[in-house]
Amino acid sequence: MSDIPPPVTRELAEFVACTTIKDIPADVIARGHIHLLDVLGLALAGNRSKVFDRILTYIAAQASSGRASILATTGSAPPSLAALANGAAMHADNFDDTNPQPTPERNGGIHAGAVVIPAALAAAEATNASGTALSTAIHCGLEVACKLNHALDARHYQGGYHATASLGIFGAAAAAASIFELDAEKTADALAIATARAGGIRGNFGTMTEQAHCGIAAESGLAAAEMARAGISGAGDILERANGWFAAAGGGFIRDAICGKLGHPWALVDPGTSIKPWPNGALTHPAMTLMSRLIAEHDLTPDKVAFLSVRTNERVRATLIHDRPQDAGEARFSMPFALAALLVEGQAGLGTFTDETVAKPEIRAAMEKIEFSSYAEAGPGYTNVTSLIDIRLCSGETIDGRADYAVGSSQAPMGWDAVSEKYRQCADYAGWPAEKAEEAADAVLEIEAAPDMRRLIAALTR
Repeated sequence: MSDIPPPVTRELAEFVACTTIKDIPADVIARGHIHLLDVLGLALAGNRSKVFDRILTYIAAQASSGRASILATTGSAPPSLAALANGAAMHADNFDDTNPQPTPERNGGIHAGAVVIPAALAAAEATNASGTALSTAIHCGLEVACKLNHALDARHYQGGYHATASLGIFGAAAAAASIFELDAEKTADALAIATARAGGIRGNFGTMTEQAHCGIAAESGLAAAEMARAGISGAGDILERANGWFAAAGGGFIRDAICGKLGHPWALVDPGTSIKPWPNGALTHPAMTLMSRLIAEHDLTPDKVAFLSVRTNERVRATLIHDRPQDAGEARFSMPFALAALLVEGQAGLGTFTDETVAKPEIRAAMEKIEFSSYAEAGPGYTNVTSLIDIRLCSGETIDGRADYAVGSSQAPMGWDAVSEKYRQCADYAGWPAEKAEEAADAVLEIEAAPDMRRLIAALTR
C-alpha cells in the first residue's frame, strides 16, 4: 500500500479508526438502542427457522468449539461462524430494519442491522470488548454500509445485486475493524479483503439462500477484518480505483453521497432507518399500511371485495416477483399475498408467513382478486415507494388511496416502546423466558456502561 491511500477508501478507514463514542450524537445513540433491541428479538424468533437449523449443521462440521455465542442456543463457534448463524437468524423472517435510498429516483434499501450487529457482537464477545466499543463499532459499521449504498451507482441494485449482502459486508468489516482497534491502513485492508467475498443476488429472493444473505455477509466481513489483523493486505484504493469495487459493481459512484458525509449526518437518523412492523419485504409496507387503514375505515372483508388493483413504480414491481407464491419464502416477496393476508387474516405477523397460510383456499381466492402493476410515471410528491390502491366492491362502490411511506419509516417512526413490544412478541414466538428477555432489553439500554458482553450474552443464550 502507498503511504497515503486515495480519498474514498482512506476517508472510510479514517472514519472507522478515529470515531469514538463521544463523536456520536445522543439521538443517534438512542436510535441505536432501538435497532439493537429490534434485531436481538429477531435473533430469538429466527432460531425457529429452517435456515437457522441448516446453518447450525454447517457450523458443526467446521468446528467443535468456539469463542463467540450463537444466540438462543447453548452453542458457540469461532466468531465469524457465530456471526453467520446470528445474522442468518436475524434476517430469516425478513423482519429486520431498512435504510432507504435518500432520493426518489433510486430503489434498493439495505438491511444493514442484521449484517453489522452480529459481526460486531461476535467480535466484541471474543475479545472481551466493552459495551462502549460495541456501540461505537455498530454505529461505524451501519454508517459505512448505508453511505456506500447511497453512493454506489443505481446499476448495482437494478442489475440484480442484493445491497444488504453486497454492501453490508463492508459495514461488517468496518465494525469488526473498530472492535479490533485496527489502524486506518489495516481497516482499508479489511475493506479490500471484503471485496473478495462481496455478493448476494436478488434472484434468490424467496429462497433460503436469501435468508442466509445477512449471515454470510456478517461472517465474511468479520473474516475480512480478522485477515487484515493477521497481516493480509489489499489495494488501498479498492473502492474508487479504475478497476475497483465502485466501477465493477456499479459502473461508478456519487462522490458527494459519501465524501464528507460519514457522520454528517448519520444515516441512522437522516434519511432514517425504518423498523419493520411486518415480517416481509419492506417494499410491500407502504401498500400494507394503506390497506390496513382502508380495511379499518371501510370494514372490508373478502366477500365485499370484487377486485383490487395495487400499483407501484416499476422498480418496486420488478423486485416483488412472486404474485402467486407457492411457499412462505416466496410469500415474503409477494404484494398480492401481503394484501390478501391483511384482508383475510386481519393481520400479518410471524405466524402468517407459513406454507400452511399460503395454501389456504381463502388466501388463494383473495389473491386472485388482486392485480399488481406499475404506473407509467411518478406523480407530484411521489416517493420511491409510493403505492396506490383502487378497490371495486361487490356493491359497485369504489375505494382508493395512496401511501408515500410505511409505518415504521422515518416519517412514522416506531420508538422504544413500540419496538419493545415487537421485541417481546419475537421473544414470545421463540418461547424465550420473559425474565431473560427483559434482562436483555435492560442490558441494551445500558450497553455503553457495560464492561464486556457477559450480561447481554447471558440473557440471550441458554
